Amino acid sequence: QRNNYPRIYFSGNNIDPRRTGDIINHLKDVAQIKKTHGGQPLRIMLLVISKSGGTLDTMSNFMVMYDEFMKADNVEVEVVAVTDPNEEKPTLLKKLAMDMGWKQFAVPDGVGGRFTVFTEVGLTLAACIGFDIESFLAGARDMDAACQNDDLWRNPAMLNAALKFAASEKHGRDIEIMMPYGDYLKSVSEWYIQLLAESLGKQFNKEGKEVCYGRTPVVAVGTTDMHAQTQQHQEGKLNKVVQFIRVDKWADDLVIPNVFPDVKKLADIAGVTMGAALEVARQSNADALASNKRYSAVFALPELTPYHLGELLYLLAMSVAYEGELADVDAFDQPGVEAYKRIMGPKLQALKG
Repeated sequence: QRNNYPRIYFSGNNIDPRRTGDIINHLKDVAQIKKTHGGQPLRIMLLVISKSGGTLDTMSNFMVMYDEFMKADNVEVEVVAVTDPNEEKPTLLKKLAMDMGWKQFAVPDGVGGRFTVFTEVGLTLAACIGFDIESFLAGARDMDAACQNDDLWRNPAMLNAALKFAASEKHGRDIEIMMPYGDYLKSVSEWYIQLLAESLGKQFNKEGKEVCYGRTPVVAVGTTDMHAQTQQHQEGKLNKVVQFIRVDKWADDLVIPNVFPDVKKLADIAGVTMGAALEVARQSNADALASNKRYSAVFALPELTPYHLGELLYLLAMSVAYEGELADVDAFDQPGVEAYKRIMGPKLQALKG
């Protein structure tokens, strides 16, 4: 339990038998311990999110867990489905949810999965952990207003798109390193990977001409990856732009204590906050990159809050939409993803003989 909110386990984003099995066995053990000590049954909610209900990763994990927990001793199972709301032509998961009487939320029509963080797809899970949804959406709304400005220099999404487009087309920067400084922002990089890759990685433009546009996204975290990737960023091929994210004010920032005053190198870093040291490291990285003709940019969050996170995610989503227009590619489809799906279906059937 976390402040009376449930513990969250992610499983449906990969078909990993060991990971899925470990979660099942762990929760069965928890249920057995509760039973041994005379406790109530372990309550498990399975939140299954799929527009069609045919997504292999999601549904295979869901079916395995549903079966195991329904048979398990001292476990109560609740299912919540987030799927296409159309009742006249229900998808597989929609029909299943209606037949089984599961609580339902909607995957909005016409919104690709990578953009659904501001819809019930993202907000349902956010509600489960007590995330401040209203502040998150307020940040997105305010950023939307800023991103409607016709003045390039007052429209952060348009400016970001223009700079990234120019860097790619004029200077060959076709790799983007998303590098937030702070471990809790790593998931932003992981979300951005899909947003950038699926939105802009296109073989053909809107007129059908082959253009093979896009940037390869890479996840990095400062300061960790300064010890792993920065050598490549600093001296490797001139084909990258590094996108930093910084937090200006950290909650409960810790001061580095002077616990070893006789050790000069350690005494030199004492007395400053960890947040300040983190920003010095980021700025030093940016300065070093600039000194060797390496491109970088930074998004600054005043604080790490739901409001500012909503601003940031909306800015990134709008930015790829603007860049799609600049590059004349459709930022809202993903035909390359459909290619492997057409091949995978028959292969799965072949496994059953």
